[in-house]
This record gives sequence, structure tokens and C-alpha cells, in this order.
Amino acid sequence: MRLARGSQRDRSASAHHGVKALRTARAPVALGSAAVALSLALAAFGSAGAVAGASGKSGGRAPIRVGFVLPLTGNFAANGKLEQEGFQLGLRQLGSKIDGHKITVFYADGHGTPVVSLSVATGLVTSDHVQVMEGPLVSSSIAAVSPYVIGKKIPEDDLNLATPALMNLYKTSGLGLTSGWSSYQPPSAGAQWAYKVRKWRHVTTIGGNFSFGWQSVGGFDAAFTKLGGKIDKSIWIPSNATTLSSYISQIPSTTQAVWVEMSGAQAVTFVNDYKSFGLKGKIPLLGQTQLTTQSALPSENATAALGTFTDAQYCDGATTATNKKFTAAFHKAFGGWPGYYSDAGYVKAEILVSALKKLKGNATTGKKLSNAMRKVKITAPRGPVKIDKTTWSPIQNAYICKVERVHGTLRNVPIKTYKAVPPWGVGISKSTWLGIFAQESAGPPTP
Repeated sequence: MRLARGSQRDRSASAHHGVKALRTARAPVALGSAAVALSLALAAFGSAGAVAGASGKSGGRAPIRVGFVLPLTGNFAANGKLEQEGFQLGLRQLGSKIDGHKITVFYADGHGTPVVSLSVATGLVTSDHVQVMEGPLVSSSIAAVSPYVIGKKIPEDDLNLATPALMNLYKTSGLGLTSGWSSYQPPSAGAQWAYKVRKWRHVTTIGGNFSFGWQSVGGFDAAFTKLGGKIDKSIWIPSNATTLSSYISQIPSTTQAVWVEMSGAQAVTFVNDYKSFGLKGKIPLLGQTQLTTQSALPSENATAALGTFTDAQYCDGATTATNKKFTAAFHKAFGGWPGYYSDAGYVKAEILVSALKKLKGNATTGKKLSNAMRKVKITAPRGPVKIDKTTWSPIQNAYICKVERVHGTLRNVPIKTYKAVPPWGVGISKSTWLGIFAQESAGPPTP
């Protein structure tokens, strides 16, 4: 079955997966002074007769109830849809029934905002009685949701190591992990490549004016300046900005290169506007993972995107056997190429299924399930992944990718690999990282 990319609702109901029902609830939630309409899309995997209702009862053994908060509407909807598709593919391939326990998945649209994400997560816990949570995609939403979920003794697998407080919560509670990444991993590798391979000495950085952007830029800054490089200018863009021309126009004409953190619709706008301003071909562009991942690349002007570099934890054009199998299966199922978020969703499924198999499908004790998830070591489409026992976030490869045409389609092709990068990044000590992680979770990097 092919699913429409970027749909505003969960369209995952499929006879192949035996989804019995798709329920949508709408409720007003205050966000600042505005009322936001929430949609909660629920989908279950397994045969129709074994799909659990709100009571948690089923025709066979008790189902394993999984909550998944991700943006299916708003600026990050394309990212969220890719992550959802990756998770769905993982369950199809790896198994949606463990020792007679069917995995029942409740998808909730968090809209990419903290208030909405926390509201729908609360519903998943109190109404749907989920036993494990796949955490939000956006770092600000992770910071809002995870303390609540973990406080309810429910293990959570987050996409990003959002804050020092979250890292400490993982430690003290014995619950939770981040299987996706730390914001400092790819940018620090990008800094190494920029300085040592491209010989750039002066770079302008551009990032979102919120914690994830501060951390990402901070990772590049710390590694680049330690090597002897200089940041010519730091430009900060609000997350709600829809036009970027006033920010792009601030790039100094004398800078040697630009490093940028932009995601979702802003990534598309940035890449296209960078060419419109005549900067493509004059000032080289290096971005973080999300700049040209497949949630953005199909909407970007091909001429503008071609040749763009990114530092990333996943390149969809990698030719490893694991990734070739993954990309082929994803393309067959959904009609497009997977991006970083697809790989992240697939890894979440692989970690969850592997842990549940060790527990013979018993998800009733949160700490036991969390411990099993933390111990999983896998070879993912992105490469080897294992969880660091001090931060409970992944040790994994970082790559430099380049947008190239592969059989007529734009893909992110790896051109450089940095192996087994710890959460604190390449060229940054753990002690230095702990300091800047705390500071940059609250404000932009200091000059």
C-alpha cells in the first residue's frame, strides 16, 4: 500500500496491517492567546479481531500499547510523516506481534509545539493507557513531554537529547533514552570537515532562535573555533518566520562559507532563497541533517539543492547493504525515498521490538522495558547504533553528505564518515560539552 506523503491526518489504516479503526478527537487547547485545534489519530497493528479498545482488552494476550507523539500538521508535518512511515515499516518487517502480544500503536498529532504535544501525550497516558512512549520530534516538545511521561513511570524513546535536565532524568529515573541523536554530533563533524578538508577559516552560522538551534550552532562553533577557525557572524531566525530574505541578506560577502541549521518548511525556503540571492556558487553552503533530508529535498528547487553539503547522522544515498534494503523497501511501500526521520522511526521500531522479544512481550514493568531498550545494539540504515550509558543517547557515525543526482533523483550521498561519534561530538571533550550543553539549552552560544 502506498501512503500519501504530507497528509494532514494519519492515513495508515490498511487491510494488510489489519487496522480496525481510525479515531479522531478534536479539542481546543490554548497556545499563547490562540486556540489550537488538536487531532489525535489512533491506529493499531495486527488482525482486526485483536485490536484493543480503551479498556486494553483483546481477543488474545494483552496487547502492547505504544503511544507515539509526532507532528502530523504544522511546519514539521513532512518530518513527522516520514518518521511515522519509518516506524510503520519497522513493525512490518521486524514484527508487530511478540509472543502472542500484538503491538497496538496510538499516533497523536503534537503539531510540533510543546503545549499541544503535552496535551495529547496526557491523553495517551490517561485515556489510552500506553505502556511505552515514542517521544516527540521537536526538541522543545520533548522537553515538555518527557518529564510528564517518565514521571508516570512510563519509558520513553526520544528523538533528540533535548536538555541536561532530560539527560539527568534518564539517569535518576532509570527510564527513558534518546535513540535519535545529540545536536552536537553532526555539526562537530561538519566543523572538522570544514576546517581540515575544505580549509575554511571563516564561516557564518545561521540557526533557529530556540534551544535546538542554539545547541546545533554551538556544536559547530565549539569544534570549529577549537581548531582555529573564526565565526564571522551568527544569524538567528525565529521558528515562526515564513520569509527569510532579511536574514539571508545579512550574510557577509567576505565569509568563506555558510553553515546553517534549518528544518521543515524553513529548510525549503532557505535553500531556494539562497540561490535566488545569487549566493549559490559564490559562498559554499553546509547545513545540518534536516536542510536537505527527504522531507525537504523533493520540495526544494533542484538546481538550488544540487551540490549542497550537510553534516548528518544519516545519508539516504548510502550504499551499505542495510541501507539499500531499507531504502528499497521504503520506496516500494510509500513511493518516496526515506529521510533521516524515516531512519529514526525505523530505529525506534527496531529497538522496541528487540527489547520486547527479550521480555517475551511483557511490557507491564516500565523499568524492565526501559532497561531492555537501553541495551539494544543494532546496525541501522544509518550505521551501528548503541546507547551511551552516561547520557542514554546514541553513539553512532556522523557523515558529510552531498546532494547528487542518482538515477535521475536527488539523493544525499555520503562523501566522508566519522565513526562512532559520542554524544558530545567530534573534537569536543565531554567536560566542555557538559558546560556548553547547559548554557546553550537556555540561550545562544556566547562569542
